[in-house]
Amino acid sequence: MTHNSKDRKTLPAASRMKDLEDKIQGLEANLDSAVEIAYLRGATEWVRLNYPSQYERLHMQFDSCAA
Repeated sequence: MTHNSKDRKTLPAASRMKDLEDKIQGLEANLDSAVEIAYLRGATEWVRLNYPSQYERLHMQFDSCAA
């Protein structure tokens, strides 16, 4: 079975998209780690202003009193 011209172009494009998605996920994980480190080192106000959803998660994880 042979691939037509369109199929040959689509496969590399799909592979490139997967590579880019993996790279984005890696960058997001690195950013999450950097924001967490900043929070833990005292940049809580900076995190609250620039990454409010992460601030809420970090605040609940590290600063909330256990009920």
